Amino acid sequence: MTDAEYGTQTGGTVEAPLVVPVAYQGGKSRLAAQIVDHWWPYDGLFYDLCCGSGAITIEMLNRGASVDDVVMVDAGPWGRFWRDIGLGVFDFGVFMSYIEAIPKNPRLIHDFMRELSMQPASRDTTEVFIILQAATFGGKALWIANDKWCNNTFRSYWEPTATSSRRSHVNPMMPMSETLARRVQTVMQRMHGVEAHWDDAATIEIEPGSLAYIDPPYLGTTAYGHTLDAPALFGRVGLSSICYLSEGRKVGDEGILLHVGRAKGGISGDRKVTINQEWLSVKRPA
Repeated sequence: MTDAEYGTQTGGTVEAPLVVPVAYQGGKSRLAAQIVDHWWPYDGLFYDLCCGSGAITIEMLNRGASVDDVVMVDAGPWGRFWRDIGLGVFDFGVFMSYIEAIPKNPRLIHDFMRELSMQPASRDTTEVFIILQAATFGGKALWIANDKWCNNTFRSYWEPTATSSRRSHVNPMMPMSETLARRVQTVMQRMHGVEAHWDDAATIEIEPGSLAYIDPPYLGTTAYGHTLDAPALFGRVGLSSICYLSEGRKVGDEGILLHVGRAKGGISGDRKVTINQEWLSVKRPA
């Protein structure tokens, strides 16, 4: 959803729709509507396992699902972000102090982010995470180990040369700081109260008769700093609840090949572009 689409009319007032704060490698922003279509409408308890940026939950909430009927789980920094949002302890003032310190000159942002990532990860963890994630090169997922930010390579401001196939510049943050702040503020307002766990999805007890969606790191791709036996979790949850699993391959007997995939290619457009397969597998109680 673009910023131009911000705002929907509800009972005479304009309510900003929820937007994923930061799109990242492995996130489901582009596929969320297509995925949710496969089980919508749904008004029961929904578990968003390995929720990451929250794209699936956000799609559900924008369609009318209640925050009270959603459980979000993630073992990485996203899990802590959503936990803090749900509990109302995300410190917007601290977050904005970092936002305001970001250089106005986009050419200086790369070095700012690199320096920011060197401070202990335990310092303002959640507020710093969402900013660093917006600036990571290729949208690679960040994680924490030994009080350090890991996988932290950052974008530089890029302008086309005379020989570049791409003709427009590339910003060092996606989104840039003002848009990020606006999205985070909306998330704080509309997702306060959501039940979110900063934990391993395999340890969460799923209420029988619920609906669950799992979006793990895909087999053979870069991990997120933790591991998960997704097929095992998929099989176990599917014994008592309807369970959907996103993967780069079909898992089990029932699966849907989604028609929209993420492409890999270079900024200059010189590398061959290939589309990754996206499968949505389904397991239902017998």
